[in-house]
Amino acid sequence: MDQKVTQILGTYKSKEDVNTDTYLKVQLNGDERLLPTNDINKVLDLTVQFDKERQSCPYYRIIGKINPAISNVLFNLSGNDSWNMFNNPLFTKTPYNSDKSLYSFTDSIKAHLKEIDGWYGYFDPDINRARLCNFYDMEPKRTRFSFIPDITNPVTNSAPVKNWELTITYPYTADTKHPMIKDGILMVDVKSVTVGGRVMTALSIPVFHNLVEGDTVRITGTTNDNDYEVKRVGLDNGDLKRTYFCIDILPTSITIGANSRMIKVVNEFPCQYYFRKFKKIKTKSTPVIETDDYEVYNLAFSENIYTDPVTEFVFNEDIDVSDLVDNLNRPLSELYLTAIKTSSNGIFSHVSSGIEVPFIAEYNSGNVNTYLKNIPVIQKIHNVPSAPSQTFNALELNVNVNDADFYGDVVEYNITTVQEVVLSDVYYRFSTVDREQNSTAMVAGPRPEGYYHKAHTLIRIRDFSAYIEEGDINTVDMPAYTVNLGDGRYIWRDLLNIGSTDIKKTYVDYPFVNGSHYMFQNYCFDIRRQDPFDNWDLYFSAFPPDPIGNTMNNKFKVKSANNAC
Repeated sequence: MDQKVTQILGTYKSKEDVNTDTYLKVQLNGDERLLPTNDINKVLDLTVQFDKERQSCPYYRIIGKINPAISNVLFNLSGNDSWNMFNNPLFTKTPYNSDKSLYSFTDSIKAHLKEIDGWYGYFDPDINRARLCNFYDMEPKRTRFSFIPDITNPVTNSAPVKNWELTITYPYTADTKHPMIKDGILMVDVKSVTVGGRVMTALSIPVFHNLVEGDTVRITGTTNDNDYEVKRVGLDNGDLKRTYFCIDILPTSITIGANSRMIKVVNEFPCQYYFRKFKKIKTKSTPVIETDDYEVYNLAFSENIYTDPVTEFVFNEDIDVSDLVDNLNRPLSELYLTAIKTSSNGIFSHVSSGIEVPFIAEYNSGNVNTYLKNIPVIQKIHNVPSAPSQTFNALELNVNVNDADFYGDVVEYNITTVQEVVLSDVYYRFSTVDREQNSTAMVAGPRPEGYYHKAHTLIRIRDFSAYIEEGDINTVDMPAYTVNLGDGRYIWRDLLNIGSTDIKKTYVDYPFVNGSHYMFQNYCFDIRRQDPFDNWDLYFSAFPPDPIGNTMNNKFKVKSANNAC
């Protein structure tokens, strides 16, 4: 009943009137009803419902901290805060005796160039100013490497300059035609070794061979092609165990060349080798993640042991993995954080990509053995035509965040194990434009050596079982990515649920809140110079030479080799 009923008594109408009983027909209506007490259909288990929603949710929120290890050891030749600056009268005047004597250029560098926590720079040379203890970075300065946009770099309208582009990628296809991995992995070196008192041959490849003693390798394109048993890995002194393997033939009986290949054989099936290629992921709102879908911050009161600030990044858009599959047509189990250096408003060169390899002298014979240039050795890639060492062929010549795809890593895959093994990661190389193009009368150039860093960092969102399932044509509910071995057998690895325990693996587990999975990781991000020890023919040793690294000797003894016999 929504309205009140009011009845005026008779005595209020007239003195002669009396009060009488009044009868009204009132209809009682209501909008609410009592719940039935005997029609309960189902008891909801919140734990089961939570897990159901968690396993089916395709949305991910990516968060992380970047802990940098960076140095500006390769600084500019000319301009402000460069090599040439130390020949300026402000620096060549000797302290407290400026009218009587001058530093030579060499002495000026020795007196003023300093290194503090990996950063090269100088203190204010004017002793009459109050800012005597101020330390100034050489160019490129630490603000040019920071993940926080640079406000000190002059730009139009004073907009901060992004030094890095971050994006999220995933493996979607493969390149099987690259000269380094086509029809097997290219072999680069032959050495004589002694295994158990017997002279044998050690062969090297540019990536990790993923071999152990007793494995079978198929050698092609040599003067002694065959299938061989691996007798040992590494050289006689125990070095390079991941790139050299030994077979029982005399070194004089085998010669390698541009078509010499190595293939691992597992269960009588040869392995496949390829470069995985990555592409940018989609989001909940866009078909491709955009360059402004994330933000970066300096964490308060947070820095590493080199006093460099630790940075946090947050992708504001939810990553959407629904309906996406990897290069093997499997549901996505891996995402990658991809970091690409920008030009920082024209300071840095374009970005090239390649793989990191351990040093062996054979790579420096590329001017003679030109086929070795097909190996994209990141330590040998540069942009200086007049350098003593010619550049090797990069995987990509100009990497940009707007590219359709990116080279990710080198992978070994065997259909009988249904498992990819990463043999080498892709790295990005860059330098400053000034180092590669400029030269002055006092400071020689250009200089080919630059910086490089790992391009993609794994974010594991799911995992596959350690166990291989097997069926035949009559088996029901086989996944779409099942592998047909061609002999009536179908094999696959189950995709594990999030939080599920597998006996042989550490299971993947992360928070699920507000309809999204939250992925948080700490990222150690280090930038390396290409030739710190003058191994790769890129180090510049003419005056004034770039700083050179000091190698560290082992403080422990290493067992030189295993006795295979």
